Parts: sequence; C-alpha cells; structure tokens
Amino acid sequence: MRPFNLGRKTLIFAAATCLLTCCDRAKDASPPLELNQMPVVQLRAMLKGFDGDCRPDSDKEHGVLPPPAEKAIPPDAICISLVPPEKFQSRGMDLPKAIASRRSIRSFSQAPMTLEELSFLLWATQGVTAEMQGDESHEPTRLRAAPSAGGRYPLETYIAIRSVEGLDPGLYRYLPNTHQLHLVRRDSDISAGLQKACYGTPFVADAAAVLIWTAIPYRTEWKYTYTSHRMIAMEAGHVCQNLYLAATSAGLGACALCSYHQSSVDGLIGVDGHNEFAIYLACVGRPSEGKK
Repeated sequence: MRPFNLGRKTLIFAAATCLLTCCDRAKDASPPLELNQMPVVQLRAMLKGFDGDCRPDSDKEHGVLPPPAEKAIPPDAICISLVPPEKFQSRGMDLPKAIASRRSIRSFSQAPMTLEELSFLLWATQGVTAEMQGDESHEPTRLRAAPSAGGRYPLETYIAIRSVEGLDPGLYRYLPNTHQLHLVRRDSDISAGLQKACYGTPFVADAAAVLIWTAIPYRTEWKYTYTSHRMIAMEAGHVCQNLYLAATSAGLGACALCSYHQSSVDGLIGVDGHNEFAIYLACVGRPSEGKK
C-alpha cells in the first residue's frame, strides 16, 4: 500500500499546486470583492503593519518605472489657471488660533466663494511647495503641502462646484503640477447628484464646493505593496486636516463626509471604482451667520 499512498499524496500535491497557480493567474481577471462581501477582520487587516520589509518584492525593486503622480488630461481639455500662492492675500488667522478654532461646519450661506479662496484651499491640500530633480528615468519629484509616503501622492482631487465666482457649476479636477483646474464637465445639477450619492445629507447641496479625493492605489503599491493601503488612508486624513485648517484661517467652513455611496460617487466623477475610486469627501463654503 505504501507506493499507492505516496502516489496519492503526490497527485494531491500536484493538483493543489495547479489550483493555486491557476488562481494566481486569474487574480487580475476576477471581479474585485465589494466591501460588504468582506469580513470585518479582513478590513481591519488593511490598517495593520506588515511583519517584514515588503519593498524588495515591489515593482520599484524589479525595475518597473513609476506611474505618474498626476493623471494626464485630454489634448483638448479646458484648463483654468488658479491664483498662484505668491498672490494670496494674507490669511486672517495664525496657525495656533486656526487649530483652536477648527470645527466641522454643517451650515453654509448661499454666498459664493472667490476663485482666490478656492485656489488657496487646493494649494493648501495638494499644491506643489517644492521640486526635486529626478534622474534620467524619473520625472521630477514635486513635493506637496501634505505628506505622502515615498513621495508617491496617490490622491487626485475632484471638485464639485456649485458657487465659486468666475466658474460654471460642474465637475473639475485640480492639477497640482501647474496649479490649474481641469474642467471635466459643466453640470448645473452636480450638487443635487452628489447630495443623493451622500444619502441626502442636507448641507452637501448648500456647500459652495465639495472636494472629492480619489485614490489611485498603484502609485503607492508600486513601491510599498502590502503596506500601501493603510498609507493611502492616512494620507487622505493628512489632506483633509490641511483643508480644515486652511478653511478656518480664511474664514470659511469645512466638513468632512464619511457617509457616501461608493459606486454612486465613483460614477458621478467618472472613475472605474477599481484602479481609481473615491476615498474621502469634504464640503466647503461660507458659514451661515453665527456658525463661524
């Protein structure tokens, strides 16, 4: 019986190896799991550290060139220049006072924001603050206002604009490298659509603008593989806190939004929900009287 047992074990091992290989090859072809299909314990694992250095197995270590830190725009795109940082008017509040005064504002007036105010908020969250020259195979590293692991900057900033002076209502994307807005589409119903995607949250439709940060995970995965996803979540927090402090210092209000229907928001801004998806939202505008 011993030869039979050995043969059976060998056959089982070969079958298991084949199954694992096939599953591994099919990984990218399989539909991604939705959040409501994953056990909570697996979701928690995303936030934990990795026991060991995962970088030697990254695409970076295998010589793959890095993905760009900013999405390309169509050749015929309409781009709008923003007010440059050197022309910002002095903010009315210093940092210690802004930190102490920071509150989530959920009641906005109908008064529009100015283009300068929007320019300041975008620069304070993802604007370029310095540039480091890359080597022959890499684009220059442009350092931004909020920190990013390895300078990978996995976030894109979309803005649903209802009321900003000089801008049509619609969906825009911030271009940090040139400090411009890319007009994705004019849309007079953008605020109503976004409010619906946020489960009817009342103040979403009243905000002058809603910033929608998306994640493009591969930008960070390229270097950090398994620890990338907690890094991306951390970075969204860094960026939103910068928004809160910048808005407070400028006499504006901000409120982060954690409750939104994922696929509805992704569809509204036109991303695929897999290689790019919304990760955080925040309303900004002028506070109603008595809410400052």
